[in-house]
Amino acid sequence: MSIEECRPLKDKVALVTGGSRGIGAGITRKLASWGCTVCINYVDRVGPARKLAAELEEQGTKVTLHRADLGEPSAVEGLLDEIQSLHGDLHILVHNAAATKFISLEDATLDQWQFVQDTNARSTWLLAKHAVPVMRDRPGARFITITNSTTQRIIPRAGLFGAAKAALETLTDYLSYELAPYGIVANCVRPGLVQTDVFAVRPDFAHGVKHEMAISPWGEGPMTTVENSADVVAMLCLDEASWIAGQTITVDGGYRLWGNTGMRAKAGPRAPVAEPEAS
Repeated sequence: MSIEECRPLKDKVALVTGGSRGIGAGITRKLASWGCTVCINYVDRVGPARKLAAELEEQGTKVTLHRADLGEPSAVEGLLDEIQSLHGDLHILVHNAAATKFISLEDATLDQWQFVQDTNARSTWLLAKHAVPVMRDRPGARFITITNSTTQRIIPRAGLFGAAKAALETLTDYLSYELAPYGIVANCVRPGLVQTDVFAVRPDFAHGVKHEMAISPWGEGPMTTVENSADVVAMLCLDEASWIAGQTITVDGGYRLWGNTGMRAKAGPRAPVAEPEAS
């Protein structure tokens, strides 16, 4: 296999919001390895962003860094304007950036509600709105959002997050319809529980890891990884995936289906079934 064949996204420009740490960094690395020029968005931690950029530049990837707080409407518009000015094109936008306040709904304030909605849901709408001029009719245009399991199961004190991510998922559904005339394919990816420094702050993290490992039919080893999540995002950017649209794809090894079974699936032959007695 030639080097060109290993870089199916060569010459495409990709923006990854929150792209310097955790799952976002994994997505950035994967898209870079497949040939993309990568635009890494971060908010206030420039150190990890610069470190990742240096790593990728050593590997021959073109990288630009973009500081923007996506909770601010003017910053979203400025981010897209900056990318258009620097690159002239944008083929792939992965909205991975997220923020929340872990607090019960009873104790949450209006400001906390608004903060979580603005940084997750409103930013999705604004990114799509301002991305259209720079993404429309570009070959292989993709708008991909990243959600999480708070929309699928109750996580203590994560109600604000769940509500905002549910809005993000619904917005992605509608965007898949409204962006289609511009040639932009929209989908959503829902990673399972991923062990990163970013998500270690989740209240259910330690218990969730212990529970999943105890009942996983995959044995003692695998859990969802940053790389699993990044692989699916990259797959959705391929030409072969152009007819997958308006989907929320869960990447969790099947945990969404078997997570409440309470027991590990047993490998090996099934026990024989007794023949019914003759009447």
